[in-house]
Amino acid sequence: MIEECASAGVAVVLVPELPRQRVCGATRWLSSDRALLQLSLFYKRDDHFWFSFFHEAGHILLHGKREIFVEQSKTIKEKGEEGANQFASDYLIPPNEYAMFCSNGDFSKASIIDFANEIEISPSIVAGRLQHDKFVGFNERNDLHVRLDWPAPDHKKHA
Repeated sequence: MIEECASAGVAVVLVPELPRQRVCGATRWLSSDRALLQLSLFYKRDDHFWFSFFHEAGHILLHGKREIFVEQSKTIKEKGEEGANQFASDYLIPPNEYAMFCSNGDFSKASIIDFANEIEISPSIVAGRLQHDKFVGFNERNDLHVRLDWPAPDHKKHA
């Protein structure tokens, strides 16, 4: 992913979570043909990571080159955020296929896994979308999520 983005003029940087800032990602243009997409593991789950990646990619593709976007967990609905959210949602799960899946009302673990395999995406992403759209509760289908961790920081005190 990092190499593919670099070949398109987008530098992808993974940064540690900033304490107490709740920042998921940020996007800005470095020059007229080079953009920077930064991601943290604030939520520490693969569905959030991939949504954040495509949300930030949406800003690069949809918005002006002079704008800077910083995504926080409780971001106020600002200009461009809804478009970037829709871009990420639609890129990850094609809207027509998602609508058909939701219309059957079967949100069992097996059904989610089958649908995810059909559209070639992680079941965690489908589960996260269903939670976000309130088809299942945030306490349901969490066993489908994959935890992501940075390498453990070195907490040793230096003398």
